[in-house]
Amino acid sequence: MVLIGILVLFVVLITLQRVVYSRFWSRNLSVDLVFSARTGIEGGTIKMTEVITSRKLLPLPWLTVKFQVSRHLVFLDKKHATITDNYYREDLFSLGMYQRISRTLEILLQKRGYYTIKSIDLVSSDLLLTRKLVDHASSHSVITVCPRLIPREELEVPYSQVMGQVLAKTALLPDPFEFRGIRDYQGFDTLRSINWLATARTGALKVNVHEYTASREVYILLNVEPDGAFYEEELIEEGIRIAASLCEYLVHDDVSCGLISNARDVITGESIDMAAGQSIQHIHQVQEQLGRLDLSRKPAVFAQLIEGRFVSAGEEPVLLMISLNCSEEVCQAWDSSLSYGSQGLWILPRYADRQDRVPETEHPYFCWEVKRHVH
Repeated sequence: MVLIGILVLFVVLITLQRVVYSRFWSRNLSVDLVFSARTGIEGGTIKMTEVITSRKLLPLPWLTVKFQVSRHLVFLDKKHATITDNYYREDLFSLGMYQRISRTLEILLQKRGYYTIKSIDLVSSDLLLTRKLVDHASSHSVITVCPRLIPREELEVPYSQVMGQVLAKTALLPDPFEFRGIRDYQGFDTLRSINWLATARTGALKVNVHEYTASREVYILLNVEPDGAFYEEELIEEGIRIAASLCEYLVHDDVSCGLISNARDVITGESIDMAAGQSIQHIHQVQEQLGRLDLSRKPAVFAQLIEGRFVSAGEEPVLLMISLNCSEEVCQAWDSSLSYGSQGLWILPRYADRQDRVPETEHPYFCWEVKRHVH
C-alpha cells in the first residue's frame, strides 16, 4: 500500500508540475534583442544584446531562444547557427527564480540595408523534461546599415570636377550680405539694386555693388535603373556608396547637398527627394536614407523624375548624376536639366575589365571603374 501511495503521489506531482509549467512557464517572461546603435556602416561591426528576464518564482531549467535575421548580418560567434537564405540562431539559457540574463553578440554588417527581427521563438520544458513548451515573442529590433564611404583620395578626380563647377560660379552670383561699393545704373540692373539715397544726392541713378559668392549647392541625382536587361546590383551599390561619400565630403567643405533618387524607401515605398542641407545632422539623414533604399522594389522612372525638376528663376545648383543607365531617355532628361543654367557631371560606375556604352551627351561624364567582387 505504501508503494502504491508513493506511485500515486509521484504521478500526481508529475501531473501537477506539468499543468503548472504549461500554464505559467511563459508568464512574466520577456526576451529583448537590442542593437547597440540605430545605424551602422557597411563593413563595420555592431553589438546586439539578448536580454532574458523572468519575473516569477517558477524556474526554467532550460530555455532556447530562436530568431532569424538576414544572412548579411554575420554573427562572429557562429555557435548554434544555421545559414541558408537567412541566418537562424539558437541560444540556450537556464533561468532561476526572478533572474535576468544578458548576452552580448558581435555582428559584422556585411551589406547595406534595412534589417529587422520581427519575431522570436521560445522553447522550454517542465522540470522533468516530459513536455516541450513553445511560445512566441514579438520583436521590434531594427538596424539600418548605411553605405560604406569611399576614401576621399579615391574620389579626387570627380570631386575636383564638381568643386570646380561650384567655385566657377563665384563671379556670377552676387552676395547680398557683402557690400562692395556704388556705381552708375546700367540697363541690366534691377530696381531692387538702386541706392536711392546716393541717387538723390548725385542726381543720377546709382546702384549698389556686392561681392560675389558661389551658389555652393549640389544635388546628387541617383539612378538605380540598370543599363539594359541585366541587373548588376554590385554596380548600383557602388553608385550608392559614391552618393554617400560625395555628400559627406561636400558638406564638410561647406557645400549644401541634396539628394534625389528613383529608388524606393523600404518603409514608405516612395522615391527620394531630400532638400539641400549643410549640417552634420543632414549628413546622417542622407546616409540613413541611402541605407533604407530597397533595390528589390521597382524604381520610379528616372527620366520622368528629373525632367523639369530644376526649372527655377533662382540660383541653379550644380547637378551630380550617378547612373548606369545610358538610355536615350536618361540622356535627354540630363541634357534638359542642364539646359536651364545648371552645371553638372555624370558619374558612370563601370566594371574595369569591360567596355560598356557611354552616354550620348555633350556634357562631361566620368567613368568610375569597379573591380568585380570575387565570391
